[in-house]
Amino acid sequence: MINNYVIPIPKLDFTSEGFILISQIGILFLLFISGLETGFSKLKKMEKASSFVAIGGVIFPLIIGFIAAMILGFNSQESIAIALILIATSVGVTVRTLMDLHQLNTDVGATILGSAVIDDIIGIILLAFVMGIDSLTDAIWIGLRIIIFFLIFLILGIKVIDKILDLGEKINLPKALLSISLAILLIYSFFAEKAGISGIIGAFVAGILIGNTLGSRKIENDIKAIGYGFFIPIFFVGVGASIWRNAEFEVSTYTQIAVLAGVLIIVGIIGKIIGCGLGAKLARMSNKQSLQIGIGMIPRMELALIIATAIVTNNILKAEVAHQILVATVLLTIITTILAPFLIKITFKE
Repeated sequence: MINNYVIPIPKLDFTSEGFILISQIGILFLLFISGLETGFSKLKKMEKASSFVAIGGVIFPLIIGFIAAMILGFNSQESIAIALILIATSVGVTVRTLMDLHQLNTDVGATILGSAVIDDIIGIILLAFVMGIDSLTDAIWIGLRIIIFFLIFLILGIKVIDKILDLGEKINLPKALLSISLAILLIYSFFAEKAGISGIIGAFVAGILIGNTLGSRKIENDIKAIGYGFFIPIFFVGVGASIWRNAEFEVSTYTQIAVLAGVLIIVGIIGKIIGCGLGAKLARMSNKQSLQIGIGMIPRMELALIIATAIVTNNILKAEVAHQILVATVLLTIITTILAPFLIKITFKE
């Protein structure tokens, strides 16, 4: 007689150090790929319109987001964190829609792409401030650290990284260029963390620098395969797990989350339409173009989730408030991602 034998199935522990580590590497890959796709070549091509739109799309959502959060009863630090989530733009959905409408290479499409890049850079710098500020002295000190880090590692990177990657191409080893690029990613993240401004800043800078080299074209697909194939999905799983672990809120808390999410969605949409639209008008674009640009800047995704996750994992706010903000941010990304293509198509109708 053969006894039945049940193979034990190991339980996934989303709170384990290993899972958290992989999830954090996923954030680094997300910012690294974002920087890789940005590159200096694209930054140099930014027109005046993109700068105006980006500034309007940061300042207006930041101000009305802060005011709305204060009205809801959040303190000043919590309100700043909420407002910061609203400034990021994810144009992946917008780009896909504009491509379908054959409008990506128009003035509107180019302005949206340029503005989104600037939005991301401003958002990442502001995130570094929020993560390190407890007082005015901290604000000055973190500002100096950001300037020093960018000066040293940008200048060093511009002069050295291209040569390092050229050397990697001469090494007769499979994927040597990819290995060196990943090493640069980790080195920059390490020194950014040591500088006290968060490893994701270093990852973004490393991506921009490598994106400025000719070798970036040879590794971009491999980087995306590693990132999107493994690490980045685990980051998003970690976000979901964090929400699930803290899902046992009181009924009143669910109401607060629903209200906060509703306010984030409304303010997030209105803030981008008005702020980016005014920026476009200052750049002497037409009313219709200004509206199209404002709506094209509505979607939130990667950076908004990264900011919300950073707030939770770095214990910037009280745990309960931080997780309320994270859940509301997830709802914000879902709604704006669904709504934006529909509104874009309407504005492009004759």
